[in-house]
Amino acid sequence: MILRSVVGKLWLTIIILVTLILVLLSLFLSEQIENSYVEGQRQSLEKLATRIQTQLKEAGPNQTQYLNNVLMGASEFGTYLVVLDASGSVSPIGVSPHVPNVQWREILTDEELKKVLKGQSITMRGKVRLQTNPRPGNPLLKNDILLVAVPYIKDKKPSGAIVLYQVQDHLSEADIKRWIFYTFLIGIVLTTIFAFFLSSRISQPLIQMKRAVEKMARGEFSTRVPVRYHERDEIAELAMTFNRLASQLEDTIHQLSQEKEQLASILRSMSDGVLTINKFGKIIMTNPIGEGFLSLWRGEVKKNALPPSLQALFNKVIEDTQEHTGDISEHGRTWVVMMSPLYAGDQVRGVVAVLRDVTEERRLDKLRKDFVANVSHELRTPLAMLQGYSEALLDDIAETPEERREIAQVINEESQRMGRLVRELLDLARMEAGHIQVEPAEKPLDKFVQRVIRKFQNLAREQEVRLEADLAEHLPTVFWDEDKIEQVLTNLVDNAIRHTPTGGSVTVHVHQKGERIFLEVEDTGSGIPEEDVPFVFERFYKADKARTRGKSGGTGLGLSIVKHLVTAHGGNVSVKSQLGVGTVFIVELPVRVADEVLYA
Repeated sequence: MILRSVVGKLWLTIIILVTLILVLLSLFLSEQIENSYVEGQRQSLEKLATRIQTQLKEAGPNQTQYLNNVLMGASEFGTYLVVLDASGSVSPIGVSPHVPNVQWREILTDEELKKVLKGQSITMRGKVRLQTNPRPGNPLLKNDILLVAVPYIKDKKPSGAIVLYQVQDHLSEADIKRWIFYTFLIGIVLTTIFAFFLSSRISQPLIQMKRAVEKMARGEFSTRVPVRYHERDEIAELAMTFNRLASQLEDTIHQLSQEKEQLASILRSMSDGVLTINKFGKIIMTNPIGEGFLSLWRGEVKKNALPPSLQALFNKVIEDTQEHTGDISEHGRTWVVMMSPLYAGDQVRGVVAVLRDVTEERRLDKLRKDFVANVSHELRTPLAMLQGYSEALLDDIAETPEERREIAQVINEESQRMGRLVRELLDLARMEAGHIQVEPAEKPLDKFVQRVIRKFQNLAREQEVRLEADLAEHLPTVFWDEDKIEQVLTNLVDNAIRHTPTGGSVTVHVHQKGERIFLEVEDTGSGIPEEDVPFVFERFYKADKARTRGKSGGTGLGLSIVKHLVTAHGGNVSVKSQLGVGTVFIVELPVRVADEVLYA
C-alpha cells in the first residue's frame, strides 16, 4: 500500500535516482582505477625492471653487489625483487628481505619463465594466495599482485630472470569498490530519511485535504484545511485554494437548499397537483395534491408508474417536444392536465404535469347552464299563456263575461306562478350566498305540527288524499325559527299531496330520539326512481319527467330550499323512496338551536 501513496512514490523515485547515480559512479571509478592507478603502477614497475636490467649490464663484475643493494632497497617502497637462475630456482643472491608469503609462481608459470629466459619481458596481473597469519586452519586469502619479469643478462646472454612484483592488498581495486559500496549504502539510508521527511512535509497537507474532502462528501461543507501561511509554497496555496472552493461550495449548497425549500413550500401550498416525470415515464417528484391524485390508482399501477389516463398525453409531449393540454375523467372526478417538456441542453429529459381538479367547476357550470335553461323553460310557458290570453282579450275572442272571467283567471294564476318562481329564486340565491338569518323562539312541537296539517286539509280534500299526523307522546317544546321550519313542512307536505294519486294518503310522523327531533313526511305516491334519488335536492330537478304542469305546477326549487333551511338549523334531510310504493322525506333537527343569529 505504501507504494501507492505519495510518500512511497516519492521515496521510490529518489531511491532509484540515487541508486542509478551511485552505480554509474562506481562503474566510472572502477574504470578509472583500472585505467589510471593500476596502469600507472604497471608502467612504473616496468620502468624499474628495465632500469635494473640496464644497470646490471653496466655493473659488470659488480652485478652481485648491485643486486644485493637493489634487493635491500626495493622492499622499502613496497616492491619485492626475486632473482632466478637459468633453472627457475631462486639464485643464491636470493630475494628482498621481508618478502610476504605470496605464491607468485601461481602467475609466473614455467612456460612464462621460459619466455623470459629467451629474452622476453613479461608483465602480468592476477590474484594469488596470501598467508596473512600462518596458523593451522587459517584460510588463504586472495590478493591482487602486479608482476614484471625481465631477463637477467650476464655475459651478454640470459642466465636467469629478475622478477619484480607488488602486492596490492592495501590499495587494491576491491577495497576501493568496497568503500564505494559502503558509501552507496550510507547514501541510500540518508536518502530514505530525507525522502520520507520531504514526502511527509508534502503528503501531510494532502492527507488533511483528503480527510476534508471525505467530510464534505458526508455533507459537512463547513470543513476547512489548516494553512501554513509562513511557508507560502505551492502546498499552502493549494490549501488556500481548496478553502476558497469549499467556502464557495458551501454558499452554493446553502443557496440551493434555500431555493429547494422555497420551491418545496410553493409546491406544497399550490392548489394544483404537480408531477415531475422522467423520459421513461417514471414519476420522480410530486406535491401533496399530486400525491392525492395518484392515490386514486393505488393498487392498480406500480409505485411511481404513470396512470394509464396520463400515458397517451405523456407520449405525445415526448414525441412532439411541445406543451399539450387535455381533460381526464376518472373515478367520478375531472382534471385539466397541462404537460410541458423539461430540457437538459437540447434533449428532453422529462415532463412536468400540472393537474387541476375542475370537478366542482364543471358541476357548477352545468348547474348554471341547467339553471338558465330551467328558468327559461319555467318562464316561457306562463309568458306564452299570458301573451296568448291577453291577445284573446284584445281580439274580443271571448264573447261572454264567463269566458272573459275564465281568461282573466288563467292570467292571474300564471302571474302568481311567475311571482312565486321569482320569490323562490331570490330566497334560494340568498340561502346559497349564506344569508339565511335564523331567529329561534320557543314553540310547543305538537301544536306547531297540527297547525301546519290543518292548513293543508282543504287541499287534501280537493285532491281526495287523506292527510293525517302521527305524533309521539310527550313531545318537547322546541327552540326553532318557526317561519322557516313551517316553510320546510309546507314544501314537503305540498309536494307529497301533489304527487299522491286519488285515494292515497300523506302522513306526518313526529318523534324524538335523545336531543334530536325527526319529522317524517310519508306519502303513498308514485315514488322516485332510484337513479334520481341523489339529485332531488338540486335546483329545478324534477324526478317525474312526465307530470303535467296543470297538476303539479312546481318550480323545482322547493326541495333545494328545504335542504338549505334544515342545514341552517344544524339538521339533516334525507329521502327514501320506492317506485310505485311511495316516498318518505326525513328531517332531523336538534331540540334547541343556538340562541343566536345563524348563517348557512
